Amino acid sequence: MDKLKERINKGITENYLNSDINDIRESLSEYGVDLEKNSKRQNKLIKQLKFKLRSSLNEEKYDALLNRATKSFQDAIGRGLEKPVAYLNSLIRENRVRVQYNNLEKLSADEIREIIKDQNLIEIIELLESEQPRKK
Repeated sequence: MDKLKERINKGITENYLNSDINDIRESLSEYGVDLEKNSKRQNKLIKQLKFKLRSSLNEEKYDALLNRATKSFQDAIGRGLEKPVAYLNSLIRENRVRVQYNNLEKLSADEIREIIKDQNLIEIIELLESEQPRKK
């Protein structure tokens, strides 16, 4: 008996889905559904979801840039490149970040990330890439 009810419900649902949209709206209105109110609520929900999606994507992009800049700084420190090391030192002085270090080589990735997180990451990456030796 339960299978019969399932099939009937499925048939009714498929009938609605394949019906003319105006017939569906008319049917919903007959049942007391305020279509305009529902439409406004749905539009608001769609806008919220789009905003959250954009926010999430922007956060992922920012994290990717931050990780890239951190790795580049670590490479530059390891190679002893002057400009990136000087730039990192200036960021430490400007931000007055409380990083305990005797030399930059002992900075962890998290400490570098903390130093550069509020900076223009694209500018930092361009600086670091300009200092990297060109591969031929």
